[in-house]
Amino acid sequence: MNGVITVGELPRLMEATMSDVGTLSYIMTGGVNVRPYLSLKINGDLSLLCQRCARPFLWHLQLECLVWLAHDERELDAWDREADGLADAMLADERFDWQAWLEEEVLLALPVSPVHPNDGCPDLAGQGKSERPNPFAVLAALKRQH
Repeated sequence: MNGVITVGELPRLMEATMSDVGTLSYIMTGGVNVRPYLSLKINGDLSLLCQRCARPFLWHLQLECLVWLAHDERELDAWDREADGLADAMLADERFDWQAWLEEEVLLALPVSPVHPNDGCPDLAGQGKSERPNPFAVLAALKRQH
């Protein structure tokens, strides 16, 4: 299964980004490699707020994730998830909400403190200099007096 989904269709992602404009391309496949699994590849650009300059910028997302599927609770509990590398495992369910899975994976991939890549913040001329005296300079002057 593959397709394109808009940011506007993912309410939690829309809250985490600067705009509901944008699309994510995805490819979801399934298979069996000793155990059944689902694989998801996501690619797209999201509008985030730069934490350095407080301006929006496009952040490129390229993500691959894999989740292992168990037939029932007993099988899931029997797996040694840490030792076998099955940390991302869940029950196979006919009502599986792939869109919620996609949204969750994208949210988990978002940077904690997004910034323009390669120090590419726009020039902030005039915002770096303050006309007020440096309070530490005043403290230094007081220290010299005593």
